[in-house]
Amino acid sequence: MLLLFLRTCALPFLLCMLAGCQQSDLIKDFEQKVPLQDQQLARHYSDLLREKQLDYVRMATEPGNNGDQIRQALPALSAAFPAGEPQYVKVVGYQRIEQRDMPQLLRISFEYAYPEKWIVSTIVLRKYGTDATIMGLSVVPQTASLEQQATFTLRGKSLRHYVVLGAAILSPMLILSALVLCLRSKLTVRKWPWLLFISIGFGQLSLNWATGQYLFLPIAIQLFGVAAGTSAYQPWTFIVSLPLGAIVFLLVRKKLAAPASLMA
Repeated sequence: MLLLFLRTCALPFLLCMLAGCQQSDLIKDFEQKVPLQDQQLARHYSDLLREKQLDYVRMATEPGNNGDQIRQALPALSAAFPAGEPQYVKVVGYQRIEQRDMPQLLRISFEYAYPEKWIVSTIVLRKYGTDATIMGLSVVPQTASLEQQATFTLRGKSLRHYVVLGAAILSPMLILSALVLCLRSKLTVRKWPWLLFISIGFGQLSLNWATGQYLFLPIAIQLFGVAAGTSAYQPWTFIVSLPLGAIVFLLVRKKLAAPASLMA
């Protein structure tokens, strides 16, 4: 029954909600925001690591204990790259931190595509003008591209996914119905406290759509009981809350209704 509801009623509603957030548009906007100079600088060091030119990477790594740990890890990080040239390389993550009278901090991730594997290489740089030192490196193999992982799909999802998806659709619909009834009803009490109570969901259950990981916050509120978000190479995250106000109002609405004599 839940699957039938999702396919016949929920999916059209969900597609309308997701229509304004096309992944291709998000990726295009993201790529335009990454400065070419920062991209080229980080790509240079990432490619040196992939090509196993570790002496150049060692020289660019900052001094100190942190730098020593990075230098020791370089052979293992470089070995994570498959042999041969990648099919493509693209930026999949970018963060820049700027502080007054301090060097810029850059965190840039690249995805290297191979026939049967994808590699996400992340490099953290402390930038001094056009020069930089390496503060951090990581290389993480992937079984699918980040774009594919971020794509919204129902294929292969668990019961948990369907339950959260159903709640993400039912919760705002229930709140909207209760708000309309409250506005149209003649009540013996002030409406605005009820309207505020109805419009808020209590508690938060967030679900990473790609991994199925979830987080529950019992003490939290959410306007209209639901939220959903994604970014260029990040999977969808759905946040649902209990529409407590809507449920309570629907249960006590008849008791709150003004008598017919007062409505005349």
